[in-house]
Amino acid sequence: MSGLLAELQIVLLRPKVAGNLGAVARAMKNFGLRRLVLVDAEIDGMTDAQRMAVHAEDVLDGAVHSDDLGAVLAGADWLVATTNRPPAGMQVLTPREVAEQAHERGAPLLLFGGETSGLELGEIRRCHCASMIPVAAGQSSLNLAQAVCVYAAEWFAAHGQHSAVAVRPRTDPPAPVGLLQQLEPALVRALSYSRWGDADRRPDAIGELLQPWLRAGLTEREVRAWLTALGKFVPR
Repeated sequence: MSGLLAELQIVLLRPKVAGNLGAVARAMKNFGLRRLVLVDAEIDGMTDAQRMAVHAEDVLDGAVHSDDLGAVLAGADWLVATTNRPPAGMQVLTPREVAEQAHERGAPLLLFGGETSGLELGEIRRCHCASMIPVAAGQSSLNLAQAVCVYAAEWFAAHGQHSAVAVRPRTDPPAPVGLLQQLEPALVRALSYSRWGDADRRPDAIGELLQPWLRAGLTEREVRAWLTALGKFVPR
């Protein structure tokens, strides 16, 4: 079994329906995935989840629970936001393209929003790229477990037991997300001295400014150089 198969993280943000959670665990087990993280889960009881997690109770029981999305994302090198409403200017990949790029970038953290409204725009912009499942016109929204199943199937096809393709590590790997997250407060401090901060901005405006850095795949050395430059910013 490929190491990439074991490394893929499925993160569910604000899941509400226990049956969906069990179906997600089952879909993951179908395709050899085990790393499930629940952030700000709003599920009252687990009876329906256990009922739907046929032969996948181990995935469900092994799920990590957290109320801190920032801490969960900080340990990843590549964040992919799943959405049917990708913001303009953001790189958008299909599930198959995510699996293919993993040969170069390693396994991503796949972020799924809750059943009610999915991911918020600001949450999407803080990821390296977005991913959207190609669907027929007129019905672009998939059930949470269905969406996870599509990604899991593509991942298994690319990195399952019949895959002999190894990851080709970059000579200068990208900076960890935890370090990239430090750019946001540094940029906010620098912009507080400019007229940019005086305008009435959308809540995701900083995330939009950070997107070029995320798309660029900055290395740790490059991020530290930016942090040093922003820390030495002197208003005129």
